[in-house]
Amino acid sequence: MTPPTFTPVWLDPDDVAAWLRLNNEPPAADLDRVAAMTEAYVQRCRPDQWTEGDPDADPPVDPEYVPDAEVYQGAVMYAARETRRRNSPAGIEQFADGGTTFVSKYDSDIERALRTGSWNTPGVG
Repeated sequence: MTPPTFTPVWLDPDDVAAWLRLNNEPPAADLDRVAAMTEAYVQRCRPDQWTEGDPDADPPVDPEYVPDAEVYQGAVMYAARETRRRNSPAGIEQFADGGTTFVSKYDSDIERALRTGSWNTPGVG
């Protein structure tokens, strides 16, 4: 059975690869999948980035997710963190020259950009 393929819509896997400093390696299918997963997560966290569609237009215009710079960078950082943690579910990564390093599962800058955790905006009802 072939695994499904996932194609991100607005998050460019090349931007995630650049953030990870993958040295011009082409993004793998894993990076496409992580970028697509990140898009779904970010769209739930920041629904304010959806544009209004116009079903009465000719042809009809569908709503589109257009993140601003803060949300886009938060998405890039989140996808990079998820990619980096894939081989370290406990949050530990081994490097040949420097020993072990802790890969945090909590990043206040990502939470601030995506308005999650302690940066979640208050809501009513």
